[in-house]
Amino acid sequence: MSGLDEDAALVKVSEGLVARFPAVDPATVRSVVAEARSRFDGPVRDYVPLLVERVCRERLTALASASSST
Repeated sequence: MSGLDEDAALVKVSEGLVARFPAVDPATVRSVVAEARSRFDGPVRDYVPLLVERVCRERLTALASASSST
């Protein structure tokens, strides 16, 4: 996957997560995506968007649960 393809895929991941977690500030979602992306810095990039989305869904689910219980 080229860098441009990965960037485009991660924009879609961010947009999807913003829609899925409306209780979480969009800037927080983008920050979580950027942080998760940095965890997968390696030569094989094909699965980075999928892995980033999985990590972010777990983290944002926890954030949304915490904010709804307060």
